[in-house]
Amino acid sequence: MALCLFVLVILQKHSFGQRNILSKAFTQEQLQNNVSNIAAWRLEQKNNYLQKIATLPDSVKARLIKEGDRGLQYEWPALPASLYLDYKITGTRYNFERKNNERRKILNELAVAAIITKDKKYIPQIANGIWTLCEQSTWVLPAHIVAQKEKTGLPDPYELVIDLGSGTAGSQLSMIQFMLSDELDAYSKGIGKRVFAELNKRIFQPYLTRADFWWMGFTGQPVNNWNPWVNTNVLMTALYSGLGADSVGLIIGKTLKSTDFFVNQYPNDGGCDEGPSYWSEAGGKLMRFIHVLNKLTATSINWKQQQLIYNMGSYISKVHIGENNFVNFADAFSKSIPDPESVYSYGALYNDPDLKSFGAYLFGLQKHKLDNGNIIDFLETASVYDSLTAVLPIAPLPAVSWFGDRQVLTARTKSKSTNGLFLAVQGGHNAESHNHNDIGNFIVYANNIPVFVDAGVGSYTAQTFSSKRYELWNMQSGWHNCPTINGVMQKEGISYKANDVQFQQTANSVSLSMDIAAAYPADAAVKKYIRKFDFDQSKNSIQISENYELLALNEKLALHFLVHIKPTIEKPGKIVFNNGEKKLLEFNYDAKLFDVNIEDKLLDDERISGIWGKQLYRIILTAKDLKKTGKQNFTIQLVDAVL
Repeated sequence: MALCLFVLVILQKHSFGQRNILSKAFTQEQLQNNVSNIAAWRLEQKNNYLQKIATLPDSVKARLIKEGDRGLQYEWPALPASLYLDYKITGTRYNFERKNNERRKILNELAVAAIITKDKKYIPQIANGIWTLCEQSTWVLPAHIVAQKEKTGLPDPYELVIDLGSGTAGSQLSMIQFMLSDELDAYSKGIGKRVFAELNKRIFQPYLTRADFWWMGFTGQPVNNWNPWVNTNVLMTALYSGLGADSVGLIIGKTLKSTDFFVNQYPNDGGCDEGPSYWSEAGGKLMRFIHVLNKLTATSINWKQQQLIYNMGSYISKVHIGENNFVNFADAFSKSIPDPESVYSYGALYNDPDLKSFGAYLFGLQKHKLDNGNIIDFLETASVYDSLTAVLPIAPLPAVSWFGDRQVLTARTKSKSTNGLFLAVQGGHNAESHNHNDIGNFIVYANNIPVFVDAGVGSYTAQTFSSKRYELWNMQSGWHNCPTINGVMQKEGISYKANDVQFQQTANSVSLSMDIAAAYPADAAVKKYIRKFDFDQSKNSIQISENYELLALNEKLALHFLVHIKPTIEKPGKIVFNNGEKKLLEFNYDAKLFDVNIEDKLLDDERISGIWGKQLYRIILTAKDLKKTGKQNFTIQLVDAVL
């Protein structure tokens, strides 16, 4: 199968049994009873949405109207073949996706303004946007068209596929037509007919007739965020279009079976191996999937019995560092704001006040701004706007969270506080979705300031998801906080992993050790490499202990530490990090064992530099001697403790 954008050929996942939670929760009998009266349900949902929108503060509605007005004079740009082929020729996604996303954003903003005001002035331009979208040869993004058998770089009209782009376009188009059907029909009933015809051709027919799309899971191939993301969009498209009850029932049944594959492969700890930046499209979209089916069936499903689903929701609060800082292992960003509505909905489903408050906290970080660039996001968030603004906004900030299946640790000096140290450590294997070669990697924040960091992911190009992925510097273990052994970095694949992982916790400390030798290929000639983290929370101190044994000696051991704050060698064995004029953190090493070198890493990728600025720094500790066995200790000590 062709390489798809968000899945690597090497991707493999653990199997956690055929739970089939969704198919068991929403039975065929329940669905049949409710789907048979789908027209009445649709009308009820429309009224519910409109009632919630009417109660939004005037200031919120005024902003949304103002932004919608900007689209009244918008000239809908063409997306010619040459622009679509740009990705195949240059590997660049940005040029096509910028215009494509802009068109959809303007259409959604116009629709939101029209729904709020009921002003007919928006309708002709909305009709233009809908028509432009319907005239578009494909809704599939250029980077995803490789799923077609014909590898021309242009969409094959004889083979329709569904990807993230088409799923999103379909759901938005369906919802816009649904919410504005009276106004659009008054302008021309031909618009609604055209919309349904395109949805039927591009979404319903391929979804119902094919089971070989990798993201569906029916072929046995592992799935990732694509699965709940696309399935939820297909479900929403079916529910809010004019699709008949029988076909709606078929689509719901298939989405349940398909999305169960996503849930079935999830570990019991609920950890998202794609990182927090993808949670909104993974666990977050799963919550929307469940939420809309709960609304449809109106049954009293006891979700509290489903601990896994809860764990998938609470995961996002456990990898939160503070404010908009999140643990960014895999293709994640160190700064992001997960979808507040999804977080709140998890809290509501499980009656968890911490998750409700965290949703409100995240909404506060967004300054209570409703996303009008996606009409479904707008409607769902507007539906809980009063709750998100009424609940006390508090981040849970747990002291320690251990994901035993994913082998990820997060720990902080004190719960409910960003003061002190924050530590996150990555074990696992090097075949996770959106994998970086980073077994044994760690990050450290001091008083919510990043010090030891993970660079994260750069701008997506063709190389990012090709066989040359690990030629990118930020995917390599040498640019993570990991050792290079005998001149060899870690290797990608399911067999390259951490072994003998041991986690311990006491009242004031947490410890995690692992043997990372198996993360390296044979030419690293490493028999064992045990890396242990001891975090004394009472003393704001982290000790990293290493014990290794090599089978051969080719090059001196090199330890890499990627840092955000410019390091200063205060004296041999001590590196300090200053926050302004104050000393923030000390990093101590044995100067008798290691020589130190500090490199500047200039950042030329806008996605990375947008987070970290113009540069990062890499501390390289190189062993003074060639030794087959060795032990060394490093300490990270907070100096500027905030009381």
